[in-house]
Amino acid sequence: MEQDGQPLTVHVGGRPVLVWPHVSARTTRVRLSVKPGPKVVLTYPPHATHASALAFLRDNLPWLERVLAKSRTVQPSLASHLRKFPWVTLDDRLLAIEMEQGTRGSIRISKTEDKVNLVMPSADPEAGAVRVIRRLAETGLGLAVDRLSSKVGVTVEQVSVRDQTTRWGSCSTAGTLSLNWRLILLPPMLHDHVILHELSHRRHMDHSDRFWNQLAAWDPDWKKHDRELTKRWNVIMDLGR
Repeated sequence: MEQDGQPLTVHVGGRPVLVWPHVSARTTRVRLSVKPGPKVVLTYPPHATHASALAFLRDNLPWLERVLAKSRTVQPSLASHLRKFPWVTLDDRLLAIEMEQGTRGSIRISKTEDKVNLVMPSADPEAGAVRVIRRLAETGLGLAVDRLSSKVGVTVEQVSVRDQTTRWGSCSTAGTLSLNWRLILLPPMLHDHVILHELSHRRHMDHSDRFWNQLAAWDPDWKKHDRELTKRWNVIMDLGR
C-alpha cells in the first residue's frame, strides 16, 4: 500500500518549505529525501505513526537545510531547452536543430549540412521531445562509442542508452557502457570526455592512479572538461523528467 497525504509546512533556514508525506509498504524505516524541483518527501512505513515521522522530520531539519541549499531546480522542459539551445552532438558533429510540430515524432539528418530536422508530436510536445531526442541519442552514442573505442584500442560489448538520474555514464565488468541520453545535449568535447572516462574503465575498473593516468593519455584536458561538465550538471540533468 502506498498513500500520499497533504503537504506539511516547515520552516527551513527562515523560509517555509512544503514536505510531502508518503506512506509506503516498500520501506521499513522513516526517510527524508529531496527530489528534483526541489520536492521534499517524508516517506515512512504503514506501521510507523504519523507523529514518529514528524519527530524524525524535526530532528533532521538541519540536514534538510544543508541539502536544500545545494539542490538544483528543475528546468522548464526539454522542449524549452531545445528552443533556447537549438543544437545537439551527434557522434563527432555539432548539429543545428530545426524543429516543427507534427502528428508523429521523426528525425531527418541532413547529408549535406550540419543540421537535423526534428518533428515533435503536437499532441504531447514534452513527452514527444524526450522520445525524439532519446531516439537520436541511441543512434549518436553508439556511433561515438565505435569511433572512440577504435581510436583508443579497447573493445565494448554493448552500448545501452539510459535515463540515469545521478550519472552521465557507467561501465560494467562485462564491457557494457551505459550512457545517459542527455549526453547529446553537451558540446562535442564534453560528450567525448564522458565516453572516454567510461572507456578508461575497460582498462582499469576503479578510480586508481592508473585509471586517471589512462584517461589523461586519451583526454589530456580531462580536468578542464570535468570542471565544465560539473557546471552544466544543473542545466542538463533534470531535463525530460
